[in-house]
Amino acid sequence: MTDSNANSLEKPSDLGKSPEAIARRWKLELKLADKRESPWRKKSADIYKLYTPETPATNSFGILWTNTETLRQSVYNSLPQPDARRRYQDEDPLGKAVAEVMTRSLEFCQDVYDFDSVLKADVLSMLLPGRAVSRIRYIPDIRQVGEEGATEKEGDELQETEAYEVIEWEQVIAENVQYDDFRILCAAKTWEQVTAIGFRHRFTREDCVEKFGEEIGNAITLDSADDEDVKTSKDCEDLFKTAEIWEIWDKDEKEVIWICKTYANPCKVQDDPLKLSGFFPVPKPLYAIENNQTLIPAPLYTQYEQQAKELNKISGRINKLVDALKVRGIYDSTLGELSQLMKAADNELIAGSNVTALLDRGGLDKAIWMMPIEMAAKVIGELYIQRDACKQIIYEITGIADIMRSASDPAETFGAQKIKTQWGTQRLQRMQREVQRYIRDLIRLKAEIIAEKFQPETLEQMTLVQLPHQAELDAEKLRLEQMGQQYQQQAMLAQQQGQQPPPPPPELEKLKQPMPISWEKVVEAMRSDATRTYRIDIETDSTLSATQDDDMQGLQQVLKGLADLMMAFGPAVQQGAMDVGMLKELMLVVCRRAKMGTAVEDVISKMKQPPPPKDPEAGKIEAMKALEQFKGELTLKIEQAKLASKQQADQFDSQLKAQVETAKQESQAQQNQHQQALESQRAQEQARIDAALEQQRMGFDERMAAMDADVKMALEHIKNAGKMEVALVGQETTLASAQISADKPEPANASV
Repeated sequence: MTDSNANSLEKPSDLGKSPEAIARRWKLELKLADKRESPWRKKSADIYKLYTPETPATNSFGILWTNTETLRQSVYNSLPQPDARRRYQDEDPLGKAVAEVMTRSLEFCQDVYDFDSVLKADVLSMLLPGRAVSRIRYIPDIRQVGEEGATEKEGDELQETEAYEVIEWEQVIAENVQYDDFRILCAAKTWEQVTAIGFRHRFTREDCVEKFGEEIGNAITLDSADDEDVKTSKDCEDLFKTAEIWEIWDKDEKEVIWICKTYANPCKVQDDPLKLSGFFPVPKPLYAIENNQTLIPAPLYTQYEQQAKELNKISGRINKLVDALKVRGIYDSTLGELSQLMKAADNELIAGSNVTALLDRGGLDKAIWMMPIEMAAKVIGELYIQRDACKQIIYEITGIADIMRSASDPAETFGAQKIKTQWGTQRLQRMQREVQRYIRDLIRLKAEIIAEKFQPETLEQMTLVQLPHQAELDAEKLRLEQMGQQYQQQAMLAQQQGQQPPPPPPELEKLKQPMPISWEKVVEAMRSDATRTYRIDIETDSTLSATQDDDMQGLQQVLKGLADLMMAFGPAVQQGAMDVGMLKELMLVVCRRAKMGTAVEDVISKMKQPPPPKDPEAGKIEAMKALEQFKGELTLKIEQAKLASKQQADQFDSQLKAQVETAKQESQAQQNQHQQALESQRAQEQARIDAALEQQRMGFDERMAAMDADVKMALEHIKNAGKMEVALVGQETTLASAQISADKPEPANASV
């Protein structure tokens, strides 16, 4: 697409929305940017050749290298430290915690890589091509956990698991961008008007595949080789070829587009990857020469290029005249000793064979004719003067004072040297402030990425700030609330029993205090752009060691001046001859001029007018009034003490009576309880005795029954024995009777 076609377009949508149209649009923007900056890039390449030539030019002075090295040390010579602080110096615990975490994170990220080398490269780019750019990169260390499609057993079933990624570590760094690898892809006059920028990369085939995938990575045509030796080798030329890839940041669409000029479509399109407030991963570029009409830089060397060429020309003439400025002459050939005389060493005498001829000519000086060099020597002297004048013009253009080059005139006074230093510093102050602004913006971009991207675990490990987590605070709060409820229950129970409530545990005081700041609140505040911006201001300390020393010396002078003001006007203010407002205004003027900050101004503003000195007579009257007032107060206090004593006595008496009544009740209760215990013991003893008597009675009854049975058996035995004896007696009687009868004679005529 030609430039004439570009002039017919009104907006990007005129090219279309297809991938081919998007790629065509950005290829056209790159072409226009190349055309705009082509003269500057060519000039920058020539300047780099002058700065570090492969073969230094003959008879050159090298003023470019000299001035550049002097200015490098003048505008930057010490690595600044980040300083995140509360924007307003009031009581803000959350802002203080966020500032501490941010400061430590920035310091850690700055220490783990060579940030100083990046800044030195930026300063060199500013002084040579005229523009310096460094980009901020967010580098997470991502590890894959698990395998895609793997299975694991849960219970009795096998379930397929999915792989996921975790961030093990995070880092944010600054990276210098070469002058010819950066493009501003619009015809803007100021940085605020820029809508797109581009970064050039050289990707190998492996890089393309890794960045864009197999299909696109293999379809990109590699167009150049990295090594000059490889270019001449046909066998391995393809192995070392690379492709020119442009990384374009489109601020309007909040997208990053990867373009290759040999590929029809965009290689890759990403949504806003960093979520920065200004979108671009770079601060406003560092320019050596300010120009509000264009963003195309102008090298500083162009401001004194003609004087540098004139200086080289003068130096060349001086060298040629010095080469021609030799002791040469002719002598009489008949005097052969003259040739030996010119070659003789110190204190060496040459024997002459033709001394008479030498005397006839009038001496040795008449026999030699030397070539005149007085005119050439005079010209060389004038050239040296002209070269010094040319150098002085260059120093005036660049603002390099004599004192900065460690060169001074011994005859100059201290005041003259101080004036030279002051004006030389003023010439460089703009450049020094611009370097400080650029470094501050780089650190602010780092801080924004840390706040938006870093995980809480990374911040905790990186900063070692001891803050609790919200879960711990919630658990502690719940424990204290439960402790408070238990204490309230104990106090209520004590009051119901008429006892004094116990003192509350000291830990309950924590409930009245604000809860400590947790990591979750700090991260939430850092993630919020508004909260972070309102609470935190990110600055850097000085990039110049001399400035730091001057600041400390100036601070000492300011403090001394404030002390002198207090000593000079303090007595007048104390005596009432001078209003304190005037003293405050004088002190505030000093503080504002010294830029000591609003905190010091607030302290001074709180100063109050001391009370006027008192009249002695008025003092006596006031003393009498105070004495009478004291007597009245003392009498009142005595009456109050008597009343309080009587109330205490009455209260003690009532408490004593209550205690006696309580003791009686407790004694009666104890007596009743003792009586009940005795009754219980008596009942138990009676039951035991009754049980023993019952047991004895039962034993006696059993013995009586046994004895009755024995008696009955004895009686029965006796009865049976008696019966047997009666029977035996009867039997014996019968037998006796029968025997008698048998023995008695029978009478005659016993019967008639």
